[in-house]
Amino acid sequence: MGQSQLKMYWFASEPAERMTLPEGYSFSHFSEKNRDIDIPDWNECIRTWPTPGDGDAERFDSEIYGFKDIVPERDVWFLDHDGEHIGTCTGFIWGCGGAWEADGEHCVGDLHWVGIKASHRGLGLSKYLSNIIQVTLKERGVKYVSLTTGEGRPAAVKSYLTAGFLPVEYAEGMTERWEKVLEKYGIDHVQMLFEDASPYKVIYRSGKSL
Repeated sequence: MGQSQLKMYWFASEPAERMTLPEGYSFSHFSEKNRDIDIPDWNECIRTWPTPGDGDAERFDSEIYGFKDIVPERDVWFLDHDGEHIGTCTGFIWGCGGAWEADGEHCVGDLHWVGIKASHRGLGLSKYLSNIIQVTLKERGVKYVSLTTGEGRPAAVKSYLTAGFLPVEYAEGMTERWEKVLEKYGIDHVQMLFEDASPYKVIYRSGKSL
């Protein structure tokens, strides 16, 4: 069995304003009419495997259409540069069957499949992807936004911490793993949450005492 991913929450009670994109960049949505272009671009943005494959359409159908709460033409975003899709992210509400607004505290938001094409990585663009989801899901009334990621994506983890996402204690060894993450980025401490979003404890980077 593989190691559990890191889980993080961002509370929608926190301030969230849409960031101004750099010149030449814009946002667009997935379009079923353009799926022959949009699906290969989506796969290229989130690709962590060496080469394109015949399963790109199947992967999109599984990871996007496979979630009953995702409405692709509303929830799948592209970050574009000079008319080309160079980044993607998906933001949806759990447990509402694709409803536009959240149903009180019964539905929470999810930041799903965030990625940038290899040719545009390292430019600090991922913060715009998480920001558009934080802002739009806050507008839709969620209590918090959830995401999962792994230590193998250090730039993403740092970006999420900077965006205000907090670590979640939900699996064995999670506290120790997060202490190492904080040490790596020189972050002294951060609030950790239980899986139900209630406060757990303040954790400190490895080697730092109270």
